[in-house]
Amino acid sequence: MLKSKLKKIVGATALVGAILVSGSPAVNAVVKPEDLIPIRNKYKDAYQFQWNGNNKVTVFWRDSNGDSIHDTFDCVTVIDGTCYVYK
Repeated sequence: MLKSKLKKIVGATALVGAILVSGSPAVNAVVKPEDLIPIRNKYKDAYQFQWNGNNKVTVFWRDSNGDSIHDTFDCVTVIDGTCYVYK
């Protein structure tokens, strides 16, 4: 019984240590508000923004021939229904 408890303690300690070590790079990757811009301000020549859910937006614009082009972007964050992306 003592051996079983010791194994559980060692396993839990190893798991917590692994989680802490894997999460430490995320501390340095904090997103600052000045790094973000609303997607409508970044793609001013776009004529349509389609919200796809799951923090994804498809942006439509036209090339010099008048052909429609689209691309899908991931929102870094969504605040009050506005998708924010990196500048």
